[in-house]
Amino acid sequence: MKILFVCTGNTCRSPMAQVIFENLCKKNGRKDIVVKSAGLFTLNGLPVAQNATEALIRCGEKLGRKILKTTRYNPKTKYDLVITMTNDQADKIGAQSLDSLTGCGDITDPFMQPVEVFMTVCKRLQDALVVLYDKICNKLL
Repeated sequence: MKILFVCTGNTCRSPMAQVIFENLCKKNGRKDIVVKSAGLFTLNGLPVAQNATEALIRCGEKLGRKILKTTRYNPKTKYDLVITMTNDQADKIGAQSLDSLTGCGDITDPFMQPVEVFMTVCKRLQDALVVLYDKICNKLL
């Protein structure tokens, strides 16, 4: 299964979701799930926000490799599941939002906010992605 997490710039929320979901897959021995992230309005190769990296570390996530560089969303690339961080983004690209799949509400953009705001977003993503992982593994999607 190929999953793509999408946010606005691919510098905060979707890369955080990618790392968290990859860690869930590794922890549970799931090598059949490929996880990527992309941004709707970004340039390829920009660095991920330092506060996103810091929040992941502080929330106990293993980065496992150098943190991601940004990638622009390409609707021609095929994924089994494209998941956005807000319902509005989902409507714009014809995808599903994390909220519609887990009931977590929109994941607001912490761009340019203090690391504590990123940590709040990280914790919300951790909670929502456990729910999503359980649905995927129990074939509820």
